[in-house]
Amino acid sequence: MADVEAVRSKRERLRPRLYGVAIYLVAGILLLQVFFCLSVFVLRPYAKSKTPEGILRQERLRATDSLMESIFRSFGQPKEDSVQPRGGTNAPAQP
Repeated sequence: MADVEAVRSKRERLRPRLYGVAIYLVAGILLLQVFFCLSVFVLRPYAKSKTPEGILRQERLRATDSLMESIFRSFGQPKEDSVQPRGGTNAPAQP
């Protein structure tokens, strides 16, 4: 009789802990599902850009940007390079 009561008391002590673990597991799974649902909005544009149409669109934009840059550069003032070309020898020090 004492063994039956010991087993029952052990089961009664374990049930609340198991329910708590189950609640944490369900909450974790729900958070994971929310994360995956929200990641669709981030991953969809990335996936579209990797299709052949998306790659062609990127190439067209790059070509248009370089063409417009060259047109504006030819009509505007030429930009001076901030880096001067080095000569073969060092310049003599001025006194």
